[in-house]
Amino acid sequence: MILIIDLTDPEITILRDEFVAPITRYFLSVGQQTRVIRLEEWGRVDPVVNGIIICGTALADDWYVNHSIETQLNLWNGPILGICAGMQMLLTGTGGERHPFLEIGMTPVYLTDIGREHQLTKGKDDFSGYSLHQYTAARIHPWISLAESDDGEQIVMHQHKPWFGVLFHPEVRNEWIFERFILYVHQFSQTHSSGIEVDFDKTVI
Repeated sequence: MILIIDLTDPEITILRDEFVAPITRYFLSVGQQTRVIRLEEWGRVDPVVNGIIICGTALADDWYVNHSIETQLNLWNGPILGICAGMQMLLTGTGGERHPFLEIGMTPVYLTDIGREHQLTKGKDDFSGYSLHQYTAARIHPWISLAESDDGEQIVMHQHKPWFGVLFHPEVRNEWIFERFILYVHQFSQTHSSGIEVDFDKTVI
């Protein structure tokens, strides 16, 4: 099961329809079971969960800025994909600092050398991502970059945890990232339940 975290302003309920519902619909369409909870409800994760997605929100919604997920990250070592504000939460929850970074619209994205070899991004050398944010967060060690735009990092990966951040919104024109994340989650679960090492780079979609 994939746990989907909603970090939109709870007083603007339409944001859930715009930034959470499209992601849940995608996972439903591919037969992936999900559960949606609000950020405030995220505590110790049920054992049936094998991956987490932290959704983004609207450009003007900064409700999440006053919250931290550092405690939750200390309780979870499984795969996470943070989207836009979700990526910011991952980076700030591991020591990075948020700073203004306005991007709106389709943004050209280029893979780094590491990104060209990683399962999540391999084979997608140049593409455009839909950006809608006024902030990003500084990438500090042990985070590394898988993909960048001309002005900053767009996809990052933690070197010691199965955690990824995507600054643009993959639910718009880049659902292949969800497809690959699901595969990663399933392989990660198999590896850690069987003790068998899986070569993720040999299973690119």
